[in-house]
Order: sequence, then structure tokens, then C-alpha cells
Amino acid sequence: MYRITFLIFFIGLAFLSSCKKDIPEIENSGQVRVFANSIDTSHIMPWVEELTQVHLNDEPVDNEGFPPSEGFPSDHLTRTAAVGYITNELTRMGYNVDTLELGGETLVAYNVVAEHKGTVYPGEVVLMGAHLDAFYGGADDNCSAIAALLAVANATKNFSFERTIRFVAFDLEEFGSIGSTRYVEEGYANDVVSAVVLDLIGYSSDEPGSQDDVMGVRFPNTGDFICVIGNEYSASITQKVVNFSYSSGIGKTKGVIAPDDGTYFLSGAFMRSDHGLMWFKGIPSIFFSDGANFRNPHYHKPGDLPETLNRNFLNENTKIIAASVALLAGIQP
Repeated sequence: MYRITFLIFFIGLAFLSSCKKDIPEIENSGQVRVFANSIDTSHIMPWVEELTQVHLNDEPVDNEGFPPSEGFPSDHLTRTAAVGYITNELTRMGYNVDTLELGGETLVAYNVVAEHKGTVYPGEVVLMGAHLDAFYGGADDNCSAIAALLAVANATKNFSFERTIRFVAFDLEEFGSIGSTRYVEEGYANDVVSAVVLDLIGYSSDEPGSQDDVMGVRFPNTGDFICVIGNEYSASITQKVVNFSYSSGIGKTKGVIAPDDGTYFLSGAFMRSDHGLMWFKGIPSIFFSDGANFRNPHYHKPGDLPETLNRNFLNENTKIIAASVALLAGIQP
């Protein structure tokens, strides 16, 4: 997740909550739960460990035009070996994998893409995305999310969905969401009807005071939850995910809705990852994050290593993320 300064006030910010008596019945909720619980969690942390080592052994990208600064160690960003690793894992699962090379005035972005075709509305795409580049080892940012993407992709093969599910590992998010921006601007998201984007999903703490407030906005002060963030145009799907989490007992979620489309500076903090341009283009998108630098003391530092993550927290987050994809894609009995 790239870093921006939180010099904003959250006017109109809404926190979502669920009370059991108010939770409406979710269509195919039983099958969604089956899908979420089909996630093979035994592979998730090994993927994090392997991919972290892949980043540590790789050569940094050319950071010309992106000078390093505090909290932005641009001379320690890697991505090339991760592209190959993710491609190999998805290929091993049986997917036909494409690498989109998207050029521009700066670095070429290499996005890794695979699809599971829908059976009813194959032309309608639910995108699941996470960025593949990382500073240092990047265990939480963003190997945790890539591991979740791989786990959901692996489970998806055994189920049918109304809509096509597209898995995209975006490149160069840390340099300003270059990979996802070019992906959207060049028309590759024209068939996307909704998106689920992940960035840092593996760090938690049960210590009081471990979760910081955000410029006066009060969060629970114990960092043991995953944020599910939407804007007004994705509020209904965000609420649906929070409701499902509550009713199923899968994951511990905190839903947040940015005002309006979420794209103006008063809510710019909610656009810190690859869903940002999708919001701007009107694509209903939800964003999962553990809070980044407002929780994880290893954010953008050499200490962002697998041993700092909470395995059970990451596993549960992967399951609720899988449920989100299934809800949006229309899992079939």
C-alpha cells in the first residue's frame, strides 16, 4: 500500500455494524459458507514465506523518478521474480495465465491475470485484485494478500459461478498504483461489474492501543479486525459482506463507508490502493486492509517478515474475502 499523508477530515464517514435481528437473508448463504470453508489454509502461510523470500532475493526495480524518502524506500522495491512466482502457481492450478505488459512514461507494469469463466453471465466480471510488488520482504504488504488471492483461485476451480471471476496481481502499486491505473485506463476493466481488492491483511494484535485512530476518527483501539471499506456506490455490497461475516462467524470485520464516491480529498485516505481508480470510474469495489501504518509497526520496513503475522487472522480473512467474491460472482448450488 503506498503511503499518503492523512491530512483530512472524514465528513460523512459511516461505520457499518450488524445486529443479528437486522441481518437480512443472503441468497445462497449456505453455499457461500461452503465455499469460504473450502479454502485450504495450509498453503497460505507457506505462500507468504516463499514469496517474502522471493522478494528478498530479487533485484530492486529502477526507481528513477521515485526518490526514496521516509516511509517510501523506493530503492528497495522488487517485483520481477514475484511475477514469475505468481504465474507459476496459477499455472500449476490449471489456469491459463496472461501477463499484461502495460507501458507508459515511467516503468512498464507487468500485471498477472487469470480467469474462471462464469456459467450464466460470462461477460460480467468480478475482479479480485492484490498488488504483487513489495518493499523489502513485504510479508504483510503485500505477500499476505497475494497468498489469499492464490488460495481463493485454488478453491474457485471446484465451484461454478454466474459471473466470471478474474484474478489480477497488479504491479507497481507502491509507485502510485501504476499497474491498476493503466489496467483501467486502457480498457481492461470495461467488463468489470464489481471488484474486491486486498492490501495488507495479515497483521493483528490483541493489545489495547495497537490500533491508531485516523486523524481523529475513532477506531476500536485493539487491532484485531479487518477493515472492509467501500464508498456510497458500493455500500450495499460492503454491508452484505459485514452481515455475512457476522452471521457466519467467519472473520472479524469492521465496515467503513467513504462519503459519496470516495474520490475527493476529504476521503482520499480510502483510495490508497488499487481500487482507487475503480472508484473514480464508478466500478463498485470493496477494499480489505488491516490498517497498514495505523496498526503494523513494520509497514514499509525491513521487519515486515512472516513471523510478525498472525496465521489464524490471515486464514480467517482469506475466508471472508473468498465469501465476498462468491457473493458478488453469484455462486451456484
